[in-house]
Amino acid sequence: MDAILMSLMTALNEHLLINVYQRDTDDFYTGYVQVLGHDAVVLGTYNDSGIADGCALIAFSAIDQVEFAGDDLDSMNFRINLAQAQHFLTLQGQEKPLQFDATQNLIQQLATQAKANGQMVMVVVADDDAYLEGQVTAVAEDRFSMAIFNKFNYTDVRALQVDFSDILVMEFHGLDLKLETELVRQRDHLKHVATKLYQNDGQLAGVFQNALANNRLISVVPKGPEDQFFVGRVKAVNDRVVVLSLKDMAGQFGGYILLTLLSIQNVATASDYLQTISFYEKWDQTHHFSQQPVLNADREFDPNDDLIQTIISEAAGFERVVRIKVADSDEHFLGYPENVGETDFDLNLVGPDDGETAQIRYGQIREIAFGHIFAYLQEAQLKNAGR
Repeated sequence: MDAILMSLMTALNEHLLINVYQRDTDDFYTGYVQVLGHDAVVLGTYNDSGIADGCALIAFSAIDQVEFAGDDLDSMNFRINLAQAQHFLTLQGQEKPLQFDATQNLIQQLATQAKANGQMVMVVVADDDAYLEGQVTAVAEDRFSMAIFNKFNYTDVRALQVDFSDILVMEFHGLDLKLETELVRQRDHLKHVATKLYQNDGQLAGVFQNALANNRLISVVPKGPEDQFFVGRVKAVNDRVVVLSLKDMAGQFGGYILLTLLSIQNVATASDYLQTISFYEKWDQTHHFSQQPVLNADREFDPNDDLIQTIISEAAGFERVVRIKVADSDEHFLGYPENVGETDFDLNLVGPDDGETAQIRYGQIREIAFGHIFAYLQEAQLKNAGR
């Protein structure tokens, strides 16, 4: 513990960007130390895009390691500088900062201020894998109470009492929690809707055509063991594939994805979570937060084209990074296409498999994700490396 405390103290005094790794999980936070207390630290954190995005209070008992240098931090420094240079959208500087006395209990101070201003917080407690989001309703000397809000299911209404000693992490501020705070302020108007789900019985093309005609926000679950789903609007559909313009968890433009119809498990056209993202999307539009300035949310796709080959050919021509999933594999390949032929192409891999090449046949492809912020960042890093 002394080593962790000394590392955090060095990061605070020298204003160093650090990674804070947690025990018993692969999750970690990247940011700058803002406040260092007796048993917890407050970081101003950055998301994977290099955007300043809220804060995290982390108990010392939850910290496994503090990292000052390495490939990940080099990459994050590049992304942070790029995000600032390209004026990526961020709430940094727009939210009133919370005030902390480093000599007093940081958790109690955070809970008290969150109760006063009604902002949502995210809490991780010991012996519980859940990420709990809610509003602080009462604060005592050694615990606080929360009204839990479930943005996936509005009928899940719970009250929770949390001991300070059980807190591992508390997140506050940041875009996601800001949006959820605004949503919860409409709590009296939130109405649960039954999920309207269509299983893949061979009739999904009609569901997608209807969603396209009505510009409807939908969610799509692909087949496979991954706990993954996509939310967006249909841009093009034919009897083989669908192209979606995606929304991320903050309702912002999240790039595009092509899915073969055979690779889809089910489609939802109504749910509480779709209501949530629709609210976020409207807030983003009102506050000019809909998309990062380097992205193009206005692409059009011709459903009469061979969309798989067209997207791959365009990516090769413009040296764009794509993420591809193929049949009979849960692995995703990230890279830029080259040597595009009539039946296959080479994908020059980046990331963990940097320098390797995968030959992919069009008929193997089940998903192609492209035009999102992480593809842009990867392309920028490749150019920076002279490739």
